[in-house]
Amino acid sequence: MTTETHTVDAEQFEEKLLRVDPATLVVGANVRLDPRLRKSYVENIAERGVKEPVIAYQDADQRLVVLRGQRRTLAAVQAQRPWVRVMVVAQPDEADRLTDQVNENDHREPLTVAERVAAYEQLALCGVPAGEIAKRMSASRPVVDKALKVARSELARGATQRWEFLTVDQAAVIAEFEDDGEAVKRLVVAAQRGGFDHQAQQLRDARADAAAKAEAAAALAAAGIMVVDRPAWDNETVKRLSELKQGEEQITEDNHSSCPGHAAFLDDDWVYPNEDESEEDEDEDDPWGDDTEADEGTEESEPAGPYRVWLPEYVCTDYAAHGHTLRSRGHDSGSGRKTAAEMTDTEREQARAERRDVIQSNKAWDSAETVRRDWLRTFLTRKNAPKTAAGFLAGSLARADHAITSALTGGNRLGHDLLGLPDQTPTYGRRASAMVELVGKASDDRAQMIALGLVLAAYEDATSRNSWRTVSDSTARYLRYLEANGYELSAVELRACGEAPLPSPDPATPASPQA
Repeated sequence: MTTETHTVDAEQFEEKLLRVDPATLVVGANVRLDPRLRKSYVENIAERGVKEPVIAYQDADQRLVVLRGQRRTLAAVQAQRPWVRVMVVAQPDEADRLTDQVNENDHREPLTVAERVAAYEQLALCGVPAGEIAKRMSASRPVVDKALKVARSELARGATQRWEFLTVDQAAVIAEFEDDGEAVKRLVVAAQRGGFDHQAQQLRDARADAAAKAEAAAALAAAGIMVVDRPAWDNETVKRLSELKQGEEQITEDNHSSCPGHAAFLDDDWVYPNEDESEEDEDEDDPWGDDTEADEGTEESEPAGPYRVWLPEYVCTDYAAHGHTLRSRGHDSGSGRKTAAEMTDTEREQARAERRDVIQSNKAWDSAETVRRDWLRTFLTRKNAPKTAAGFLAGSLARADHAITSALTGGNRLGHDLLGLPDQTPTYGRRASAMVELVGKASDDRAQMIALGLVLAAYEDATSRNSWRTVSDSTARYLRYLEANGYELSAVELRACGEAPLPSPDPATPASPQA
């Protein structure tokens, strides 16, 4: 059976523009199988109407059949718009219909980030408030705020014009670091190669760390104390007061303060709220230090902290010239490790490399934790759990990992935090009631998502800086599950999954969009 299509010569057909109730239009055959009507698109049609006329032809029954404008028509019906403009044209043959519909979709070019930023900026200059811009564009207010932030930064605005792969979010972060050329270079490379969020958080942490260190140095200088760089292990002139004596008397900060060589360098330490004592960062008998920086382990910790502080370590800048002598020290601290003096040059260089790796990886883990938990907070707002949730939940319960059993008995505070419950008090009964209330109001689908959130929070709470040093099957399983659901693992998190560390490439000028 064949179907003949009767067409009218387009040159003889008189086209006309009508206002038509979209509900009366017939959506004809279309190459687009799924109209994919996003909520924001329907909201925009509801707010602003359909600006581009729908193209339709009139069939033998005098019905208007949509040729081009399927999505506009369906969105207008959903938005209950009273009318849309319809351009009535001659009915094409089937080959022309298919060709024109494919070409119409293929040759569309969306706005670039630079163009969108410029448009939002022009609206703002016209006196349109950011909230109204968001409403007009069916965009979220945070996206509009970030675009206007980019518009105010000459560097960030230029970056969007030069590198079209940048998103509005990424360009806003570049605006945040516009006064740091090296940071901007790293961010652009990360936007192109991957790991942008992790790179941004590491830069934020490093900047905050540098500011805290500068503040601590300024306080020392204001007190009249000279601030010096941390002395190398083999420095023969500058020594820590803990290594010195005056005659038989131990030198301390108090009895050394009048010495012309009195100075201090800044060393970082970690504060753990609500703990009576904190571990020392460095073994006094080991010039290299253990550099564990008081690892948290998997013990339950308070939501606030730990956090880094910069503390002064006092030295004498020329101990021999000022009449001090070295305290006698043993060569073995009891750990079985060699001291720096006992090491060969190769061993000392290896020790330096290991220490640098520990310091850098610990900092990278801290930054990754911030990114990971922010991602979890967003992920756990979903109404429906991913299809793999049931299997992951069942597997977690069957495994009875320590993280799960510990969370069940410990109140799962992090779960409450990640799921947006505001109560941060340590009263478990109150926290349990809040969670029970949350679950009680949830649909079955949302309740499964909450259950997934509690299990993910349990695994997350069990992670620490030790996670990248010692591979744990449960931690690796947890991180890989996040990755499978769209989270981008950082290099240090990949180490926690058992992947060997790769050397960090030096930031280079990113390739052009054409390349």
